Amino acid sequence: MSIEKTKEQLHHLLKDNGYPVIALSGKWGTGKSHLWDEVRTESVDTKVNKAVYVSLFGLSTIDQVKRKLIERTIPIVEGKSPIVDGFMNIIDVGLTAGAEHFKALAAIKDVNLLLMAPVALKEKVIVIDDIERKHEKLGIDEVLGFIDEYSKQYKTRFVLILNDDHLSQKEEQKALWTTFREKVIDQEIKLSTTPKEAYCIASKLNPSKYSEAIKQASVKCSLTNIRVISKIIRIINKLLLNSDLSEPIQHRVIPSVVLFSAIHFRGLIDGPDFEFALNIGESNWEMVAKHENHEPSAKDKQEINWRLFMNRLGIYGCDEFEHSLVNFLESGLLDIGVIEPVIERYKSEHDYLEAKQSVHNFIQKVLWDYRLTEKMLIDDAKALVDVCYLLDCSTVSNFCFIVEKYLSVGAQISDEAINKWVKHNQSTSDLNIPFDYKLHPKIQEHLDAMTEECNAKKSVLDVVLYIYAHSSWSTVHSSVLKKATTDDFEYAIRNTENIEDFKDFMLQMTEFAMNRTSHNQTFGTAVEHFIQACKNIVNNPDETRLGSIIKTIFENRKLEVELK
Repeated sequence: MSIEKTKEQLHHLLKDNGYPVIALSGKWGTGKSHLWDEVRTESVDTKVNKAVYVSLFGLSTIDQVKRKLIERTIPIVEGKSPIVDGFMNIIDVGLTAGAEHFKALAAIKDVNLLLMAPVALKEKVIVIDDIERKHEKLGIDEVLGFIDEYSKQYKTRFVLILNDDHLSQKEEQKALWTTFREKVIDQEIKLSTTPKEAYCIASKLNPSKYSEAIKQASVKCSLTNIRVISKIIRIINKLLLNSDLSEPIQHRVIPSVVLFSAIHFRGLIDGPDFEFALNIGESNWEMVAKHENHEPSAKDKQEINWRLFMNRLGIYGCDEFEHSLVNFLESGLLDIGVIEPVIERYKSEHDYLEAKQSVHNFIQKVLWDYRLTEKMLIDDAKALVDVCYLLDCSTVSNFCFIVEKYLSVGAQISDEAINKWVKHNQSTSDLNIPFDYKLHPKIQEHLDAMTEECNAKKSVLDVVLYIYAHSSWSTVHSSVLKKATTDDFEYAIRNTENIEDFKDFMLQMTEFAMNRTSHNQTFGTAVEHFIQACKNIVNNPDETRLGSIIKTIFENRKLEVELK
């Protein structure tokens, strides 16, 4: 049940002494401790207000649990009788004196404190948290045995805060826990925090001027872990500390930060990984068309769901912002010098982002809004033709595919949009060209004419040099190398102007070749394509000098057999 309903039910149970042991269960991070704090504060029952809290994190014996409870209880015991005070003082004095001669007697002082447990804990309300984080030496049977004894003999009431999904993972304790759940716990309340409730709590703890945009993305991601949401808000505040973003730019940036951060902190249920998210295409109908002639595999179905999920967030493609974000999440090192220029570019591209959002809104109308007539959709499409020149090639392709497929005059509208786009985009330097996306044939033809391949081939060299210099790589680097072809490696080898860069490139790639097995999963067929590129150069009679150097490098690395 939701937080409000759970709170109401917990208040009701605490008023009824017929429930000495109450369990508040739910998934980790969904606000159970926060809920208890509110209940304790709001209650009119003094015993509930003064409830004694203990976390079992790291505790290895039940005596340690009792000691912590007594230490928290004795300072608030009001009006202790002179008999109790005198009893403790006499024993303390005697044991202190005796301990000077017999070290064993010093330990009895702890026993003295533990003997006071029934007096100190009698008729108290005790809250036990973090049961799943207890030391492995402390068994659940001991904890629940203590609860059973004190609830029956000393009228102590207990509220157990349980991350039951963690407890159930330990098979040796699962059956025992089920037994005590049936015999010791009088009433269990399961908290099912809604995404809106989780965000409300997290946002109070971590205010942000972009709260509404974060909330929308967080709810669409179905995030219920308050700790994860809090981390996401802090990341956004850190990334955008010095920025004042308009609504279109917020729609471009914030959903990506929420999604990629949720992936990193494992806050999504069956969500995409970094690699898929970074390479998301912009179409959601072609994935279905792809499988018209055969039954999609489990992986295909999963990727279709991931694509639809990202489309709901308004994420149809990624650029250097997401790449920099992933690098930050994986390394923990924030390079503001990389992030801020991208944000500033987005600010200068306000019209572009607004136009892009309009296209995506139009596509959603075509695919889902059955109330709109074709005439209404045609009028909307014609209005968008005038802003298509502002858009990136994938978004224009997206728009053209849709109008051609669903509108009777779609071909004409598509031609007008492409012609206007081509007229205003005569250089690849300012274009956002995706690695792997089916562009409209007319747009692809235009890009090919402008030698789009050049930029992609240079990126292979950049990635390998980065790995050589830093002895590490990110998901972005892995993705680039997985896509690299033999031609890409040949181009990098032949056209590296700086000889030091050529040396570093060859040393790094031959190091990968020497340890191919351990790198194949990370970089796919990159090593094979590199070796084939070297073979092509070595076997080219017009490149004897370069071929000779490559052969020497392979011989020094004990890889000469690879060139045969």
